Amino acid sequence: MSNQSKVSPEELAALLPHYEVTPERMSRVENRIRKRCILISLLWLVRIIIVLIFPEFVLVTRAETQLLSSDDVSGLFAVRMVMLFVGVGIYLWSFFTNHYFRTVNVLALIVVSCLIWSDIEVYVLSSMADLTGPSLAMIVFRFIPLTLLFLNYLDIRN
Repeated sequence: MSNQSKVSPEELAALLPHYEVTPERMSRVENRIRKRCILISLLWLVRIIIVLIFPEFVLVTRAETQLLSSDDVSGLFAVRMVMLFVGVGIYLWSFFTNHYFRTVNVLALIVVSCLIWSDIEVYVLSSMADLTGPSLAMIVFRFIPLTLLFLNYLDIRN
């Protein structure tokens, strides 16, 4: 805007509420958030590959019985993939356009936390002592992207 504008920064912020992160702030943290988004995508891609190639690592007990049948795993996998692609699309659109990015980031944190918690509650707590090392590693592996999303939130919140 020109220097002769009579619109104050507060009024401008009220007129453009979809910019929840100021462009100045976004330009300072954009590179870090972009690197974390790439890392999150790579981690989820590795996890998807592991689930596809080694389904025996997904929630297997020491008695070598799976907590989910192969039909359940494939159904859950399909639903989660749709959720992942929709969520990543919305997150990236919000990030690159800086429209509602803070809100979308909070929603991403909530959805990822809920998915992790539901898996822990339904599948893991019932057989925690019997899970194998790879199964526990796959569970812990879910917390790394959640932590990176939380760091993104902290960057845009401050």
